[in-house]
Amino acid sequence: MDDAVTNAEYAVLGLLAERPSHGYDLEQTIRLRGMREWTELAFSSIYFILNRLERRGLAQSRRDPQKKTRKIFSPTKRGRAVFQAATLKALADPHPVYPSILLGLSNWPAAPPGAGSRALEGRLENLMDTVGKVEAAAQRAPTNLPHIAALFDYSLSQLRSEIEWLRRTMKLLGETDEQD
Repeated sequence: MDDAVTNAEYAVLGLLAERPSHGYDLEQTIRLRGMREWTELAFSSIYFILNRLERRGLAQSRRDPQKKTRKIFSPTKRGRAVFQAATLKALADPHPVYPSILLGLSNWPAAPPGAGSRALEGRLENLMDTVGKVEAAAQRAPTNLPHIAALFDYSLSQLRSEIEWLRRTMKLLGETDEQD
């Protein structure tokens, strides 16, 4: 059986490895930690992912003794092994990213004069807004966990780096945009 997991499955397995949980409990943890600022984990997909992990033998469920209609999930032995392997792979292997801005830049000449520059200005505003959201999530995150601090530091460093790059690029492309 294939032991590859999606990023969403990996995130949920990680939370289950911390402690057995039901779907609503997972949602609360995801929200509290600001995980949606750095993962692709939608609220609507949590139960789907839990059931898929169970079907694949990576998680198991039991009825909650306090609320019989609720299932509490935990990783299986195989699920823990898959989770650990995925953790080491995530730490060691750079994963190529294909941001759509690269396609947009490659097609810059197709934009009407001035429109490309305005689109980049909008991107800059969105990035600045995202920095604010990630900073707020970092403030709510547990401060005694160095790996969580590193996670938010990485995200903020990436965002700030893109902002710096974008400002240089806007200046460069703004000059060519004005020549058109």
